[in-house]
Amino acid sequence: MDAKRKQVLISLITAATVGAWLYFQLSSWTSLSTSEVGKLLVKTIGISIVAHIINTIVITIVVGLLGGRIAKDVTDERDAAIELQAMRAILVGFSMGLVIIFALVGWCDLGATSALLTIFLCMYAANVAGDLLKLYWYR
Repeated sequence: MDAKRKQVLISLITAATVGAWLYFQLSSWTSLSTSEVGKLLVKTIGISIVAHIINTIVITIVVGLLGGRIAKDVTDERDAAIELQAMRAILVGFSMGLVIIFALVGWCDLGATSALLTIFLCMYAANVAGDLLKLYWYR
């Protein structure tokens, strides 16, 4: 497995881990206060960092044991183009979600707590979609 695919795999597994943790934390998200939402999002960022470090260590060991050596990270123009296209897709997806959320806040009286959580989930979904696109383009 080359280094690019390994990094995307680590990112997707981390996203799945954090998504599962967040899903179980948001059982009553409509009744959360704004300060509770802020605390939840800060915890989520911390858990994401720790999960990424642990997943990097575990996947590097597993890939090393199963597949032997990991190819060195060689970046060429194709890799740079893939990274830029994925970043563009993430930006477009998040921007569209943000505009929709702002419209819902203005016209449908979406609460601040719901808007904050929805912005976070929109960012999360855009990053997962970008990673899936990278995985598709690296094949």
